[in-house]
Amino acid sequence: MAPLAPLGRKAAIARIRRGALPFAFGSPHPCAMVLEQDGVFRIRELVVDAAEARAAGEAALAGQGTWMPEQYYALGKPVGKIHAEAASRGELADRVRAMDWPEHW
Repeated sequence: MAPLAPLGRKAAIARIRRGALPFAFGSPHPCAMVLEQDGVFRIRELVVDAAEARAAGEAALAGQGTWMPEQYYALGKPVGKIHAEAASRGELADRVRAMDWPEHW
C-alpha cells in the first residue's frame, strides 16, 4: 500500500453519515479511525504497540525478509486520544464540521 492522501473533512462527514464503520484515515499513513465503540461514535487516535510491532517486524524479516511501513501502521488500534465523540452518526458529523480538522487527516 502506498502512502495515502488526506481524506478531508467533507469526505469524512459523508463516510460518517453513510459509510461502513470503522474506517481509518490520515496521511501519509492511517493515524485515526472513526468507529462505534462503547455505545458511542468516535474519532480516535490509532496507536501501535511497540512490543507487538517489534515482534511482528522480527517475524516478517525472518520469514519473508521484508517489513514495510504499511505493515507497521496496519497494527494500529483505536486506543489513543479521543478526538471527537457523539451519541449518533449525525451528531458526530456535526462535531466534525465544527472542529479543527488537521491537514493530514
